[in-house]
Amino acid sequence: MLARELSYYPEQTYEPKKKIRKTKRKVHKKNTDNIFKYAALIVALVVLAISILILSRYANITAIRQEITQLEREKLELEKVKMNLIADLEGIKSSVKIEEDAINKLGMNYPTEEQIVYVSIGEDIIERAGGTDRGARFRNIFSIFSKFL
Repeated sequence: MLARELSYYPEQTYEPKKKIRKTKRKVHKKNTDNIFKYAALIVALVVLAISILILSRYANITAIRQEITQLEREKLELEKVKMNLIADLEGIKSSVKIEEDAINKLGMNYPTEEQIVYVSIGEDIIERAGGTDRGARFRNIFSIFSKFL
């Protein structure tokens, strides 16, 4: 019986195996996590850059609008000045104003009958200056058009 109790077979001990694949997967998982982090960072930077670009363009548009408003104000002021100058010019050009200035400032008076001199010219000069009668004018015009036909 004693022989039965003793076993000649060596006892087998089981040692847990190291799983190499798990560590490789962790390393691979870390690389993909880093890629996702970099991709998210790049997307965030691109969105930030686009936002800054849009805001800068909006600021530029606002500045141009303010400049346009200022130029429109200046235009209105210049139109008012122009209207005032036109009114002043009309006042200066009026014959009543010229007459008053001639009498008051320059001491001019209307001529008397003794100061007026009449000049006579011959009738032949009047005919040359006035031209021919209407019938002759129409004949001349009609003859010009008849040459083209």
